[in-house]
Amino acid sequence: MSANADARADDEPAAAAGSSKAGPQGEAVATATGDVASVDATQQVVPSLDHGMRGQPSCHNYDEFVSRGSEAPIITTCETLSPDLLGLRPKLYDNGWMFMGFYSASETYDLRGQERRPQMYNGQRPSYSGTLVTITTYDLSRLGWWGQKSQLTFEANSWRTTYRDAGLNDDLAVSQLSVQQEFAKGRVRIQYGYYGMMGQFVGLFLGASTASSALGPSSIIPNLAGMAGFKPVPGFDIRLYSKDGRFYDHFGVARSQSPDGFLADSKANPSGLKWSVEGTKPIYVNEIGYRVASSADTRMTWIRQGSIYNRTLYNDFSKPGQKGQNHAYYVVADYQFAQPDKDVPYRGWYFNLKGNYAAAEHNIFSSDYAVTLYSLAPFAKRPGDMVSIGYTRNEVSKDAVKYLRSLGMDPVRFSTSASLSYALRAARGIYWVNSLSYTRNPVITQPHPDAMNLATQLTFSF
Repeated sequence: MSANADARADDEPAAAAGSSKAGPQGEAVATATGDVASVDATQQVVPSLDHGMRGQPSCHNYDEFVSRGSEAPIITTCETLSPDLLGLRPKLYDNGWMFMGFYSASETYDLRGQERRPQMYNGQRPSYSGTLVTITTYDLSRLGWWGQKSQLTFEANSWRTTYRDAGLNDDLAVSQLSVQQEFAKGRVRIQYGYYGMMGQFVGLFLGASTASSALGPSSIIPNLAGMAGFKPVPGFDIRLYSKDGRFYDHFGVARSQSPDGFLADSKANPSGLKWSVEGTKPIYVNEIGYRVASSADTRMTWIRQGSIYNRTLYNDFSKPGQKGQNHAYYVVADYQFAQPDKDVPYRGWYFNLKGNYAAAEHNIFSSDYAVTLYSLAPFAKRPGDMVSIGYTRNEVSKDAVKYLRSLGMDPVRFSTSASLSYALRAARGIYWVNSLSYTRNPVITQPHPDAMNLATQLTFSF
């Protein structure tokens, strides 16, 4: 079983091994989770581009139809390889359509050379992953009866990885098919259809965008408790905002991920559009928060607390043979503590603090704590770059330790990871992210030498 809480460059939308999803027998499947830590800084990070002629739409116009709803901001079309997509986007825009795509290729390897078969954690052997993502949206509001700012989103992903236990193995599937609608001048937003709950609440990214994030260590507990990440589930969520837009309440209900773990859920839902998976029931999530974007007069602040209740029955480690409903909680805070340039308000240093708790009797990890320092535009002449430094500690559930020992294993009690990551804007539409992480106890089921993983990733946006 792998704890491997290494800091990874974002593979989004690919699955990066940096956390674990526990199954009923203590089996862990590597997945990726995390928390978005800022407003869509990418919209500000990249130089302003305007590719439209007078009377013609520009890349800023195309952004009106970029997919909405996820807490992970999608990169602006101005920062893609071809902002007008070789002349296709203006035609799509005129008809209410939008198309974007990403391709990410990454390689992870433990520099300590601890190769073995079977592989027990991501990077133990050279681990390659490649992901192709396509996102198509349609502006439903032009039909009239859908209301203002209504949008249909269709997202399809293709994953390939050499680490077979990562959970996404040579899959081609729908990852989102949903409708979002806004009411009361944007103070009420609803979404329904098929999508991953992790992206709507906890988020998958720290910092700028889906293409340019330099991630620190990430939390796995919301996924442990059943929130789906990369394969979609049928769901509904509603966001309610205060008049000034700073306070919000976000509630959602969806089908739970399989209690047997992410790998089992992915295999049972190959297309991404399966309504139900054996053994799953509804999961409920409620998040309340306060959020302010960076400006000349304010510094980014985002504080949120979430509660997760899952009616799905999970194995009870404290009472082998019995099952019970699962639950978890999370608290996350981000704050911009340095703002060197009022004219470029997003630029500066931020910190991210997070704490997560899960029912000890139903989850391998009962709690985790993490701190990450990160900087958007760390150098004035490189406004598209990002750097992060992070540390996290995952506590193994006491009930899970007793259970694993009863099976003849010698589990560890915790796993820690420290990381350094840098996202380099190599050119318009191309990001190169490198991460170095040192993980103590990369394997949960038995003592194992520490791992030092180097991960490198290239992302192309089009």
